[in-house]
Amino acid sequence: MQKKAINNKYYYLIIFSLFLGICAPTLWTDGMFMDGLFYASCAKNLANGLGEFWYPHLSKTLFPSFHEHPPLAIGLQSIFFYFLGESIYVERIYSLITFIICGFFIHLIWKEIVDNKYLYFSWLPIFFWIIIPLNSWSCSNNMLENTMSIFVCSSIYFSLKYHKENQVKHIFLAGLFIFLAFLTKGFTGIFPLSIFLWLFIFIRKDKKFKLLLNISLLFLFTIIPLILLYLFNYTAIESLTNYINIQVIKSIQEIETVENRFFIVKKLLLEILPIISLSTIILVIHWKNNNNIITVYKKWIYFFFSLAISGVLPIMVSMKQSGFYILTTLPYFCIGFGLLIVPNIYKYFNQINYKKIKIGSFILLTISIILSLSMYKKIGRDLHMISDIKLFMDIIPKNSTVSISSNRKIYNLTGYFARYGNISLDRKDQHVFHIEYIDEFKKERNKYNKINIETNLLYLFKRK
Repeated sequence: MQKKAINNKYYYLIIFSLFLGICAPTLWTDGMFMDGLFYASCAKNLANGLGEFWYPHLSKTLFPSFHEHPPLAIGLQSIFFYFLGESIYVERIYSLITFIICGFFIHLIWKEIVDNKYLYFSWLPIFFWIIIPLNSWSCSNNMLENTMSIFVCSSIYFSLKYHKENQVKHIFLAGLFIFLAFLTKGFTGIFPLSIFLWLFIFIRKDKKFKLLLNISLLFLFTIIPLILLYLFNYTAIESLTNYINIQVIKSIQEIETVENRFFIVKKLLLEILPIISLSTIILVIHWKNNNNIITVYKKWIYFFFSLAISGVLPIMVSMKQSGFYILTTLPYFCIGFGLLIVPNIYKYFNQINYKKIKIGSFILLTISIILSLSMYKKIGRDLHMISDIKLFMDIIPKNSTVSISSNRKIYNLTGYFARYGNISLDRKDQHVFHIEYIDEFKKERNKYNKINIETNLLYLFKRK
């Protein structure tokens, strides 16, 4: 007879409070990584009727049609802007919600695997997940992977449900969610297509025909929505074709952002180093106290590690790599480590005073909320740039185009102007307002008068 599950509900509150506290200094302050800034600007514009779902719009001069990625996450975020307005907190609330949903799916996946007594220890892989530095960074910077992780987790969950119950509706949903992951950020979201291969290798040796059938069904239900788009929505196919040409083919053939293909593997090891270290410490302590290590879920551990690695290694095909490309694989490393650790810590949690845990969880939540509130209206990154732009917003009309003369890249500047006032930047000297970097300013321009406001990074001029 299985032991009754310990319902560790206050551990989940502790996990949420920890994550909120970790993210607070960057999540709730103004300033954002360029990519997330672009996505938020496109979503805000879409909510305001600028651009279309398949043709998101950033600015008149940079990405008037944004095809750097498929549009689903931008479309979903635009719903939040439509109902909540244009506050900088809209994309941040959206981002935090995506992590809460993803954490819930980690819990559901865990429940499909473990024995009854470990059901409510899903807080353990979720804890491992939130202490990975890349996750708090991604939450604070509105990355597309935040949304894609929900769809990837959903596909894994329904694939496991199909594996257990053999109901076609589950594999249909698994395929549909893989398609939605692709529609969020392309090919990095389709690695769950390999799940039945890993289940066959590590968990259950079905007949090879059954393996091929499962793989074929999953692929079929993933590809059917794309076929329907091809048949009935030319605009969608044109948009996705632009994405593949611009982002996929070009990145493989031309773009190099790293020195070697193993960058992504090194990044992965650095990100999961806290989990490896903590797991090693726990296992060493358990070994010293009990002279053994319990590995009841060894096959499942191999399964989840293999599944996660199958989402990392294909990134090495391209020399265009960034650390956040691995974000959607991290939950499965965490589940694997959780399955390794949970049998070795279970007995210690029978002895814990849960009244103290309850009190501690609410204290921690209170601290995290206070910390979050203290960030209100503060600027985090790009302090001088944001401060100057907000001064300019009182002078430059919204929806304007402003001239800029600079030899440096102006992507961040473009993103902030688009986000705050739908203002476009143009290197052509033909507009009412003109800006220059202070350190590039040499002499007054004949066409413009300098506007006398105290700034840190930029000068603003108005045509005479």
